[in-house]
Amino acid sequence: MKKKTQPQDAWYTSDGPDSDVVISSRVRIARNLEGFKFPPALRSDDAERVQSLVLDAYNRLSMDERFQMVRISDMDAFGRRIMSERGVIEPDCGSEPWRSVAIRNDGVVSMTVNMEDHLRIAAFGAGLSLGPSAGLVMKLEAELAKHLSFCSMKGFGFLSSSIMDSGNALRTSVLLSLSGLCMNGLIDRVIRDYLAQGFVIRGYYGQRDGLSLGCVYQLSNLHSNAADSEAVLAAMEQAASRIVALERKSRDELVLSRPTTLEDSFFRAIVTAKYARFLSFAEAVDLVQRIRGGVYSGLVTGVTYSELTALLYRVQNAHIGFIIAGGNVIIENDVVSEEMKLDRLRAMIVQEVLKTADIRERRQ
Repeated sequence: MKKKTQPQDAWYTSDGPDSDVVISSRVRIARNLEGFKFPPALRSDDAERVQSLVLDAYNRLSMDERFQMVRISDMDAFGRRIMSERGVIEPDCGSEPWRSVAIRNDGVVSMTVNMEDHLRIAAFGAGLSLGPSAGLVMKLEAELAKHLSFCSMKGFGFLSSSIMDSGNALRTSVLLSLSGLCMNGLIDRVIRDYLAQGFVIRGYYGQRDGLSLGCVYQLSNLHSNAADSEAVLAAMEQAASRIVALERKSRDELVLSRPTTLEDSFFRAIVTAKYARFLSFAEAVDLVQRIRGGVYSGLVTGVTYSELTALLYRVQNAHIGFIIAGGNVIIENDVVSEEMKLDRLRAMIVQEVLKTADIRERRQ
């Protein structure tokens, strides 16, 4: 049996700029090695060679940060699922021995080998933190470039397995809590407006009642080959800042025009989250996000944005399943099915975080 490794505290336990609206930021670059076909057409022996070259470069890093590199095939099922839930690897990435992932100890920076491209480097950050995340990515890329030759074309830039990722090969995204725009019925218009500007806004957790679950949306750049990296980052920063301003304006308008409706939503969320015996993942996301809106309006106290952001990851099935498999949690005897155990522990985790949370009724 493969050894299970306890997930460490990650970047999402910290606070960040504009955390009332921006849950997280992500910057990712793609690189491919010269002299090899791209992964979709790569033979297994060549894929092993690519992995060996990257591993050699990785072992020669002069950076102070500690990384752990592991083959996907050497990870247990929980490890793969947790990495997927944290956005490090795709759920269907495959487990061939020539695929691997390296993660910095705090989980902020990661790189994958022989997935969609030979090498992808990504950095996550709490709140609107595109600049710092990009700096971490570029620092690691520069260190690896001392020992690896990346495939590029003069006048075009870096080449990728996807034409949309070629050029500067930079992708940026921010995860947003847009409850105000959703409640005001403006989200569809905002999505269309941003698409016309070269950005994409997608629901992140799936749909419920025609809206993204928890009103969580991901804003990302549509193309990575249209400008240099600094221009891409600046454009995304401006786009994110505009939508933050729009969301805050919507929330403030709702406080003035529909205060009782907001109270009902936030207070119901607190009561359900603090006293429910079972919570599904969808329920947990919805409740956490409604409570986030309550914190912004001042109607919910005793819990922080960073704690709520961390809950969005901690309540996912693999994270909870890992805890149950460890055997260190006591669940009632009548909770027998695996689904019930997941939902029971999910409720317990939410309630532990919200134990000091309370409501503050507005004065008439």
